[in-house]
Amino acid sequence: MQSYISDLMYKRILVAMDSSDLAKKALSKAINLAKLTNSEIYVVNVIKKENPHTTAQAEEIMSDAKEYAEAQGMGVETFIKTGESPDEIVFLAMDKKVDLIVLGSRGETGVRRILIGSTAQEVIRFARCSVLVVK
Repeated sequence: MQSYISDLMYKRILVAMDSSDLAKKALSKAINLAKLTNSEIYVVNVIKKENPHTTAQAEEIMSDAKEYAEAQGMGVETFIKTGESPDEIVFLAMDKKVDLIVLGSRGETGVRRILIGSTAQEVIRFARCSVLVVK
């Protein structure tokens, strides 16, 4: 059964991470899916401008994500990108030939849109692969 599922499903999953609880929930869901489908997991954090504070925060987020994944028996490859979040997420997904992007419905800013945050909306709009938005 698992072989059948893994043949039909995703091979590469990209998780967009920030420090929000929804991002952590997205990582957890991605790990569970990756275990089921024998997928590779990539994790990305995007910072708008590179400076010592944002870089250190991004490194901590990636370190925590990697530690969490390893505790769940999964290895992950992490990336820190500089730019606009939706653009960098979609570009990395294309570069890594990702089958699925997983992200929280809203990020750490707490700004709420009618249904989902602007980053999630833009990723859904421009991604060439499936997108799973976690609430």
